[in-house]
Amino acid sequence: MNPLNSVARILLIADDRESGERYRDALADGGYQVLQAESFVEALDTAMPDPDVIVLCELAIFAYPAQKAQVLRVPAEMTPAALVVEVHRRVALRAALHATIAQAA
Repeated sequence: MNPLNSVARILLIADDRESGERYRDALADGGYQVLQAESFVEALDTAMPDPDVIVLCELAIFAYPAQKAQVLRVPAEMTPAALVVEVHRRVALRAALHATIAQAA
């Protein structure tokens, strides 16, 4: 999460810019900081080097060394609203996990 404002950062990668925009807009409306890239190569050169969640729209593969973010693949039939719900669930689960680890330490 962005430590300045506690907003989860989402990197959305979509080969088709238009289909990605509807997911990007829904995530932004849901309160997330969203950066959209059109390819894995473009994503490597973004201003968001450590996103909380990486959302893939119809891409086959995405992984890189030292990747920490969860990766969520968007099925073709998933609505933008359903994507926001799923991202929220994953961000909340990650926050709960980190809180549990911090308490155990």
